[in-house]
Amino acid sequence: MKKKQETLVRAAFLIALISICGSAAAQAQAWDSRYPVCGIVYGPTSYNDCRYFTIPQCRAQASGLPIQCVENPYFAGANSDSNRHRRRRFD
Repeated sequence: MKKKQETLVRAAFLIALISICGSAAAQAQAWDSRYPVCGIVYGPTSYNDCRYFTIPQCRAQASGLPIQCVENPYFAGANSDSNRHRRRRFD
């Protein structure tokens, strides 16, 4: 009986550990590199809302809400995709 209880406690611990690690990994993808401006939304579940092209656009959307508009530090830039496939010519 004691061995069964010990096994259940270990299983519960592993499930808790896996769920904690999984939620930490989900927050790592908080910045969308396709947009130059993000709104940091504050509240019970704070998150980054990266869907803006300019700071004024973000501020207009955030008017009256607990949102801070910031430049996206992970913005890939407009020319990053077009330069990726460009071939170099060696004469």
